[in-house]
Amino acid sequence: LEQVKENSDGILLAADMRDEGQVNEMVEKFAKKCGGIDILVNNAGSLIDRQPFETATLDYHDDVYATNVRSIFLATRAALPYLKASCGNIVNIDSVAGHTGGGGNSGIYAGAKAAVATETISMAREFAAYGIRVNSVLPGFIETRFHERFSTAQHRKEVAEQTLLGRNGTAEDVAKVVLFLASEEAGFITGEYIAVNGGLYMRV
Repeated sequence: LEQVKENSDGILLAADMRDEGQVNEMVEKFAKKCGGIDILVNNAGSLIDRQPFETATLDYHDDVYATNVRSIFLATRAALPYLKASCGNIVNIDSVAGHTGGGGNSGIYAGAKAAVATETISMAREFAAYGIRVNSVLPGFIETRFHERFSTAQHRKEVAEQTLLGRNGTAEDVAKVVLFLASEEAGFITGEYIAVNGGLYMRV
Protein backbone atom coordinates (compact mmCIF):
# COMPACT_ATOMS: atom_id res chain seq x y z
CA LEU A 1 0.00 0.00 0.00
CA GLU A 2 2.81 2.41 0.84
CA GLN A 3 4.45 1.74 -2.54
CA VAL A 4 1.18 2.54 -4.30
CA LYS A 5 0.87 5.81 -2.39
CA GLU A 6 4.50 6.69 -3.07
CA ASN A 7 4.53 5.94 -6.79
CA SER A 8 1.03 6.92 -7.91
CA ASP A 9 -2.26 8.47 -6.94
CA GLY A 10 -3.95 5.08 -7.28
CA ILE A 11 -5.84 3.03 -4.76
CA LEU A 12 -5.30 -0.54 -3.62
CA LEU A 13 -8.31 -2.83 -3.22
CA ALA A 14 -8.34 -6.52 -2.30
CA ALA A 15 -10.80 -9.21 -3.36
CA ASP A 16 -11.00 -12.93 -3.90
CA MET A 17 -11.32 -12.85 -7.68
CA ARG A 18 -13.17 -16.17 -7.63
CA ASP A 19 -15.99 -14.70 -5.53
CA GLU A 20 -18.78 -12.88 -7.37
CA GLY A 21 -19.78 -10.65 -4.46
CA GLN A 22 -16.25 -9.56 -3.66
CA VAL A 23 -15.45 -8.80 -7.30
CA ASN A 24 -18.61 -6.74 -7.77
CA GLU A 25 -17.90 -4.79 -4.60
CA MET A 26 -14.30 -4.12 -5.59
CA VAL A 27 -15.24 -2.87 -9.05
CA GLU A 28 -17.95 -0.60 -7.66
CA LYS A 29 -15.57 0.87 -5.08
CA PHE A 30 -12.97 1.55 -7.74
CA ALA A 31 -15.41 3.10 -10.19
CA LYS A 32 -16.91 5.32 -7.50
CA LYS A 33 -13.50 6.48 -6.28
CA CYS A 34 -12.02 7.05 -9.74
CA GLY A 35 -15.08 8.24 -11.62
CA GLY A 36 -15.36 5.25 -13.94
CA ILE A 37 -13.19 2.66 -15.65
CA ASP A 38 -11.20 3.18 -18.84
CA ILE A 39 -8.96 0.11 -18.85
CA LEU A 40 -9.41 -3.33 -17.32
CA VAL A 41 -6.37 -5.58 -17.00
CA ASN A 42 -7.40 -9.10 -16.00
CA ASN A 43 -4.25 -10.32 -14.27
CA ALA A 44 -5.50 -12.78 -11.64
CA GLY A 45 -4.09 -16.24 -12.20
CA SER A 46 -1.96 -19.01 -10.76
CA LEU A 47 -0.78 -22.54 -11.40
CA ILE A 48 -1.71 -23.21 -7.74
CA ASP A 49 0.01 -26.60 -7.76
CA ARG A 50 1.49 -29.13 -10.15
CA GLN A 51 -0.97 -32.01 -10.41
CA PRO A 52 -1.05 -34.40 -13.40
CA PHE A 53 -4.38 -35.24 -15.02
CA GLU A 54 -4.10 -38.82 -13.81
CA THR A 55 -4.15 -37.98 -10.10
CA ALA A 56 -5.45 -34.40 -9.94
CA THR A 57 -8.35 -33.75 -7.61
CA LEU A 58 -11.61 -32.21 -8.75
CA ASP A 59 -11.16 -29.42 -6.22
CA TYR A 60 -7.78 -28.59 -7.74
CA HIS A 61 -9.20 -28.59 -11.27
CA ASP A 62 -12.08 -26.32 -10.29
CA ASP A 63 -9.85 -23.95 -8.35
CA VAL A 64 -7.47 -23.54 -11.30
CA TYR A 65 -10.35 -22.66 -13.61
CA ALA A 66 -11.97 -20.38 -11.04
CA THR A 67 -8.72 -18.51 -10.47
CA ASN A 68 -7.72 -18.16 -14.11
CA VAL A 69 -11.03 -18.10 -16.03
CA ARG A 70 -13.94 -17.31 -13.71
CA SER A 71 -12.02 -14.29 -12.40
CA ILE A 72 -11.90 -12.78 -15.89
CA PHE A 73 -15.59 -13.38 -16.45
CA LEU A 74 -16.57 -11.80 -13.12
CA ALA A 75 -14.31 -8.76 -13.41
CA THR A 76 -15.24 -8.11 -17.03
CA ARG A 77 -18.97 -8.42 -16.41
CA ALA A 78 -18.80 -6.08 -13.43
CA ALA A 79 -16.68 -3.49 -15.26
CA LEU A 80 -18.55 -3.64 -18.57
CA PRO A 81 -21.08 -0.83 -17.89
CA TYR A 82 -18.21 1.54 -17.10
CA LEU A 83 -16.15 0.39 -20.08
CA LYS A 84 -19.14 0.94 -22.35
CA ALA A 85 -19.44 4.50 -21.06
CA SER A 86 -15.75 5.22 -21.65
CA CYS A 87 -15.31 3.13 -24.83
CA GLY A 88 -12.43 1.64 -22.90
CA ASN A 89 -10.52 -1.56 -23.47
CA ILE A 90 -9.57 -4.84 -21.85
CA VAL A 91 -6.25 -6.66 -21.67
CA ASN A 92 -6.30 -10.26 -20.48
CA ILE A 93 -3.11 -11.83 -19.17
CA ASP A 94 -2.90 -15.25 -20.75
CA SER A 95 0.09 -17.61 -21.03
CA VAL A 96 2.06 -19.42 -23.69
CA ALA A 97 0.99 -22.56 -21.80
CA GLY A 98 -2.42 -22.14 -23.41
CA HIS A 99 -0.78 -22.73 -26.79
CA THR A 100 1.88 -25.30 -25.88
CA GLY A 101 -0.10 -27.43 -23.42
CA GLY A 102 2.24 -26.51 -20.59
CA GLY A 103 4.87 -28.73 -19.05
CA GLY A 104 5.74 -30.35 -15.77
CA ASN A 105 2.23 -31.38 -14.70
CA SER A 106 0.70 -28.01 -15.57
CA GLY A 107 -1.77 -29.31 -18.15
CA ILE A 108 -4.89 -28.24 -16.25
CA TYR A 109 -3.48 -24.73 -15.92
CA ALA A 110 -2.68 -24.78 -19.64
CA GLY A 111 -6.28 -25.74 -20.38
CA ALA A 112 -7.53 -22.80 -18.34
CA LYS A 113 -5.23 -20.44 -20.20
CA ALA A 114 -6.46 -21.81 -23.53
CA ALA A 115 -9.95 -20.87 -22.36
CA VAL A 116 -8.70 -17.33 -21.70
CA ALA A 117 -7.38 -17.15 -25.27
CA THR A 118 -10.72 -18.18 -26.75
CA GLU A 119 -12.74 -15.92 -24.45
CA THR A 120 -10.53 -12.98 -25.44
CA ILE A 121 -11.57 -13.46 -29.06
CA SER A 122 -15.22 -13.94 -28.11
CA MET A 123 -15.21 -10.80 -25.98
CA ALA A 124 -13.59 -8.84 -28.81
CA ARG A 125 -16.43 -9.91 -31.11
CA GLU A 126 -19.17 -9.13 -28.61
CA PHE A 127 -17.85 -5.84 -27.26
CA ALA A 128 -16.82 -4.27 -30.58
CA ALA A 129 -20.36 -2.90 -30.85
CA TYR A 130 -19.57 -0.76 -27.79
CA GLY A 131 -16.23 0.45 -29.12
CA ILE A 132 -14.39 -1.72 -26.61
CA ARG A 133 -11.19 -3.45 -27.72
CA VAL A 134 -10.13 -6.74 -26.11
CA ASN A 135 -6.64 -8.19 -26.45
CA SER A 136 -4.32 -10.46 -24.51
CA VAL A 137 -0.68 -10.79 -23.56
CA LEU A 138 1.02 -14.18 -23.45
CA PRO A 139 3.98 -14.08 -21.09
CA GLY A 140 6.59 -16.79 -21.42
CA PHE A 141 9.02 -17.51 -18.61
CA ILE A 142 8.86 -14.37 -16.45
CA GLU A 143 11.00 -13.99 -13.33
CA THR A 144 8.31 -13.38 -10.72
CA ARG A 145 7.19 -15.03 -7.50
CA PHE A 146 5.24 -17.47 -9.69
CA HIS A 147 8.44 -19.18 -10.86
CA GLU A 148 10.19 -18.67 -7.54
CA ARG A 149 7.48 -20.96 -6.20
CA PHE A 150 6.94 -23.40 -9.04
CA SER A 151 10.38 -23.66 -10.72
CA THR A 152 13.83 -24.49 -9.44
CA ALA A 153 16.79 -22.15 -9.87
CA GLN A 154 18.40 -24.71 -12.19
CA HIS A 155 15.29 -24.87 -14.37
CA ARG A 156 15.11 -21.06 -14.58
CA LYS A 157 18.74 -21.00 -15.68
CA GLU A 158 18.15 -23.66 -18.33
CA VAL A 159 15.16 -21.81 -19.75
CA ALA A 160 17.16 -18.59 -19.99
CA GLU A 161 19.86 -20.43 -21.94
CA GLN A 162 17.24 -21.81 -24.36
CA THR A 163 15.68 -18.39 -24.96
CA LEU A 164 16.87 -16.60 -28.09
CA LEU A 165 17.45 -13.32 -26.26
CA GLY A 166 19.46 -15.09 -23.59
CA ARG A 167 17.45 -14.28 -20.50
CA ASN A 168 14.13 -14.81 -18.81
CA GLY A 169 11.52 -12.08 -18.95
CA THR A 170 10.66 -9.52 -16.30
CA ALA A 171 7.40 -8.04 -15.10
CA GLU A 172 8.47 -4.79 -16.78
CA ASP A 173 8.70 -6.57 -20.14
CA VAL A 174 5.08 -7.64 -19.80
CA ALA A 175 3.89 -4.31 -18.42
CA LYS A 176 5.22 -2.42 -21.45
CA VAL A 177 3.14 -4.57 -23.82
CA VAL A 178 0.04 -4.20 -21.64
CA LEU A 179 0.53 -0.43 -21.71
CA PHE A 180 0.82 -0.49 -25.51
CA LEU A 181 -2.35 -2.55 -25.99
CA ALA A 182 -4.23 -0.27 -23.60
CA SER A 183 -3.08 2.87 -25.41
CA GLU A 184 -4.51 4.73 -28.38
CA GLU A 185 -1.47 3.61 -30.37
CA ALA A 186 -3.11 0.17 -30.49
CA GLY A 187 -6.46 1.68 -31.47
CA PHE A 188 -7.08 -0.67 -34.42
CA ILE A 189 -6.04 -3.88 -32.68
CA THR A 190 -8.63 -6.16 -31.10
CA GLY A 191 -9.01 -9.91 -30.61
CA GLU A 192 -5.24 -10.26 -30.86
CA TYR A 193 -2.44 -11.46 -28.61
CA ILE A 194 1.19 -10.53 -28.21
CA ALA A 195 3.60 -13.14 -26.88
CA VAL A 196 6.32 -11.83 -24.56
CA ASN A 197 8.86 -14.63 -24.32
CA GLY A 198 12.18 -13.57 -25.85
CA GLY A 199 11.78 -16.01 -28.74
CA LEU A 200 11.44 -19.10 -26.55
CA TYR A 201 8.16 -20.01 -28.29
CA MET A 202 7.41 -18.85 -31.81
CA ARG A 203 4.72 -19.45 -34.39
CA VAL A 204 4.31 -19.12 -38.16
